[in-house]
Amino acid sequence: MAEFTTQEFYERLAGIRLRRKFLWSVFFSYIPVIWIALKIGGDGLAIGVGIFWLILASIGGVMVSFSLCPRCGNRFHMKGLSTSWGSHCVHCKLSLKERS
Repeated sequence: MAEFTTQEFYERLAGIRLRRKFLWSVFFSYIPVIWIALKIGGDGLAIGVGIFWLILASIGGVMVSFSLCPRCGNRFHMKGLSTSWGSHCVHCKLSLKERS
């Protein structure tokens, strides 16, 4: 486990929050974006947008799942093969809501 200054600690925690916001934004954008793509360009555009959305969701999921906890150094959301996208580290229970 690496030691961080207080500022680095909270920057890393903010980084985890940012990656989670990105992932949830991608998830919640799916239906509206596909609907708009269908209205503008039909099936072909909707398929292309859907594939692009799937790639973004995959990237976001990997970024969130493999985020490291600034306190304990383990993966924040993963313990073994299971993933929990809760708001606490599955190892040391550090909350994402902790502020400086």
